[in-house]
Amino acid sequence: MRHLFSFFILPVVASCAFVPDVWTSKSFDAMQSPARSYSILPPPEQSVFTGSKTVYQNNYVLNQLTSAKVGETVLRVQAYKKDDFISGDLRLDAPVTIKIHTDEIKLAAKRYPIYGMFELDGQPYFVLPKQGHYYFLVDTHGVIQTRFLYDMKGSDKVTLFTDRAMLFPETARMKRITYFEQSKIPFLDFEVVYDGIKNNQIVLFYKNAVPGTDGGSGSFDTLVYPADSTMISVKGRLLRIIRADREQITYIVVRE
Repeated sequence: MRHLFSFFILPVVASCAFVPDVWTSKSFDAMQSPARSYSILPPPEQSVFTGSKTVYQNNYVLNQLTSAKVGETVLRVQAYKKDDFISGDLRLDAPVTIKIHTDEIKLAAKRYPIYGMFELDGQPYFVLPKQGHYYFLVDTHGVIQTRFLYDMKGSDKVTLFTDRAMLFPETARMKRITYFEQSKIPFLDFEVVYDGIKNNQIVLFYKNAVPGTDGGSGSFDTLVYPADSTMISVKGRLLRIIRADREQITYIVVRE
């Protein structure tokens, strides 16, 4: 009877001892292997030039009826150069709460420098400055991500968590800060003054100022048009003449 019992228990013990490798290899490796480490790439340049524009300061409004008496200004045009830039900062307009398990991190509404860059699934992300042990990611459209990085103790590396954070509000966004630098001295500065009707002609007095003199010095010219003109071109501006007499001119700037 004792031999029979031993023969019966042996397969049971064997079934506990000889577990196929395929059952345990993945979970065992997951428990034993260290977390994969990553490096945060340097941040973008603090200032990136995106192009120049011309900014005009005019005394008129396009397609608006205007009048000028003799000696008064018909057109005053000043043109300035404006350079546009993107800064290395992001702005959060409303506070955001981020929950990760029992941790709760609050991002205040303020300006944040871009700490670095991180590539995930082939896409670039901005990295915000560390909050506790966490680095949060923002895509190039400004959307704060639920994926996040965690600093590795005693290392300058980070690890990418598979868990997802919870955002409140869920669609939290940041804005890339832009700014511009505009020249103080116009590169174009001219004035056209109404000089009345003379010899059956509309007479305009044109003053082209030297940049930076605010009209104090420059060249001068006289522009004349037939008195019955309904449309005249003045230094790149097309004017519709409603009425012109010895005292004043009424007109609309229709194109510039």
